[in-house]
Amino acid sequence: MGELFMCCTDELTDISLVQAFNLLIELFISTANEVLTISEQEINDFVEKFLASIPEIFKMTLRPHDPGT
Repeated sequence: MGELFMCCTDELTDISLVQAFNLLIELFISTANEVLTISEQEINDFVEKFLASIPEIFKMTLRPHDPGT
């Protein structure tokens, strides 16, 4: 079973937590636009409120790093 897992995931590249979180947010926004009957601005307001409410430790982790520093 381990070999099967390795064969399936061997060519997949690792992504960072920030990239994974951003992909999830993008998927949420896309799905909300398709399913919900609220404006895009209301969805954006909801996402901004959600992001503002996450614990500070996660905000620091999810903040994009400046490659120059």
